[in-house]
Amino acid sequence: MKEKVKLRIADVVIQMQSKFVFQQLTKEEEKLQVSERFNNFFYSGKQRADILIDVKIVDKLPQISNTEPVFVTYHFQDGSENWRLLKKNNTYIYKSPLEDKKQLMLVNKTFDRVTAYLLPKRNIPHRLPKAGEWTWNVSDLIYDFLQVLLINYFAQRNQGIFTHSIGVKDLDGSGLLFTGKSGCGKTTTAKFWHKHSKAMVLNDDRIIVRKNNGKFFIYGSPWHGEFSDYLQSRIDSALLERIFFIYHSPQNTVKKIFQKEVFDQLYPALFPTFWDKKCLENIVSFCQDLIKNVPCYSLGFVNDKKIIEFVRRVK
Repeated sequence: MKEKVKLRIADVVIQMQSKFVFQQLTKEEEKLQVSERFNNFFYSGKQRADILIDVKIVDKLPQISNTEPVFVTYHFQDGSENWRLLKKNNTYIYKSPLEDKKQLMLVNKTFDRVTAYLLPKRNIPHRLPKAGEWTWNVSDLIYDFLQVLLINYFAQRNQGIFTHSIGVKDLDGSGLLFTGKSGCGKTTTAKFWHKHSKAMVLNDDRIIVRKNNGKFFIYGSPWHGEFSDYLQSRIDSALLERIFFIYHSPQNTVKKIFQKEVFDQLYPALFPTFWDKKCLENIVSFCQDLIKNVPCYSLGFVNDKKIIEFVRRVK
């Protein structure tokens, strides 16, 4: 009998299943409040799964030869490898070499069917569990594989984009997206809205944008940034009313900007699929549609809570 767990992220239902036992969070994970990051994304509704992941626990990861390298990511601090994407025929291979998260995923060409190979957890110090004790947890797949999977899933279907942004659902239900270069004040902005307004900060680092019935919506995600004031996950969404490209300024100032300038500022905040030309074209097409239909502004702000009411007056 298979154990099944479902998540719902940006209206996409992901079902994970395995003959191995699904384990609750370890004490260490609970101390780190890992569950708070994605508890709200567990799904018990009747919507059919869009993505199916079959989880297998093995004592040794499969060795796959004659693969084609696609993309490699490295940690920004020490340069160590985070994960890599390979390809063999019509199968993508996601591989993580991280000491505590060595794993290998076989993904079909449409990024909606996955066989996930995980190593046994060392739940008891100095001893690996016996085969009958092997377990798995949703966190094994959420960080970072599921993010990579969804970026490709949306890009292939031209159904959405991931942005390195702050998403706010204001009191009237309107969605506000704040983005910009590194150091522009995203964390500061998130803290202001969280501490000094009753609006909901959907996320301070990863916001998903999707189009539904001709309108654009922003969605919270399980992947947080450095915002330690809240770790509660936000599954909520909001109709996207305005996009702000922010920067520090000696006074609060706002200026409406238009398509060419907007795209040049938006593109660095995306997670492009450099390895797939068609997917990259879809991402660009989605962004052009987005900035054509949602008002965009350059927003300079002072480090003061007054920026909240300043932004609310922008129409």
